[in-house]
Amino acid sequence: MNKSVGIAVLIAVAVAGWILSERWTGGGDSNAATPPAPTNAAAEAAKTEKLDVLVEVRTLIAESRTRRIELRGRTEASRWVDIRAETAARVVAIKAQKGAKVRAGQVIVELAMDDREAKLAEAIASVRQRQIEYDAAQRLSERGYRAQTKVAESAAQLDRALAYQAQVELDIANTKIKAPFDGVLELRHVEMGAYVSKNIAVARVVDEDPYLVVGQVSEIDVPFLKVGDPGTATLASGATIEGKIRFIATTADPKTRTFRVELEVSNRGGQLRDGLTAEIEVEVDERMAHHVSSAILTLNDEGVLGVRGLEGENTVKFFPVEIIDDTGDGVWLNGLPERVDVISVGQEFVREGDRVRTKRAEEANS
Repeated sequence: MNKSVGIAVLIAVAVAGWILSERWTGGGDSNAATPPAPTNAAAEAAKTEKLDVLVEVRTLIAESRTRRIELRGRTEASRWVDIRAETAARVVAIKAQKGAKVRAGQVIVELAMDDREAKLAEAIASVRQRQIEYDAAQRLSERGYRAQTKVAESAAQLDRALAYQAQVELDIANTKIKAPFDGVLELRHVEMGAYVSKNIAVARVVDEDPYLVVGQVSEIDVPFLKVGDPGTATLASGATIEGKIRFIATTADPKTRTFRVELEVSNRGGQLRDGLTAEIEVEVDERMAHHVSSAILTLNDEGVLGVRGLEGENTVKFFPVEIIDDTGDGVWLNGLPERVDVISVGQEFVREGDRVRTKRAEEANS
């Protein structure tokens, strides 16, 4: 029994000694195994090392570039008119055939005189009579034998006779239907012997020179155009013609939200016809721009078009841009600094503010 008590006392003393030794040494093996917390500098270095992405960089230098606005359009006669009969009569002569070139004032169709010559003779005689009556009344009034009211009445009758004579003469003149301007007789609606009523369309004359090339410009590009700007039109045949803008619509087409633009061109040779397809190109201004591959264009989180480049040596920056011209081998951009390093490969893997490792495009090619 005493032996058992002694063993128990020895165990208790051993346990107490172990506990006291742990307290004085400041902890056990678990604290000794925990590595020391990293310093702020070390954490930042680890973070930077994680963000360093290798990208390919190309240096761009701005060049002078003329901005061009291109429109798809068609040719159109600058003016045409349907000539209408201004009196009623039968067609007695055809003076110009369809397709013929006509001069201003040239007779195209002639109508029958009927009784117009007789009416003119009657009107002339009436004027002669009224003139005699008025002169007599004027002389009697001067001598005091005729009241002034009678003189005024004679003057009114003379004016009516003169007006009727002018009306008959105008009706006679209207029997000859003439071209209003130089052009081509595009259509003739009447034939020999046909009876035409007043206000019936008789013929159509189209002005050949100048001609128009008409296109529609978007609401984005219309502010850059102005009347008088030179432009070039390329026809489907490959022929090119030069002209100037003579009209820009102030209201948009409600269906397309585009504005009509008219380019006036010369057609002295008469080669242009209404309805030919044409491509219109207008140079609107000259800017400093950069030529890049369209593959490097991207959008930021707000949906703004731009490119990613470098700010400083290795910090990514997003540059908003505007496309001013699109060519077969790339696009011309406005909005970049005069000299800028853009990311040509790897831009899709970085964001603004990231730090990157760079390789020059020349080095990558070599």
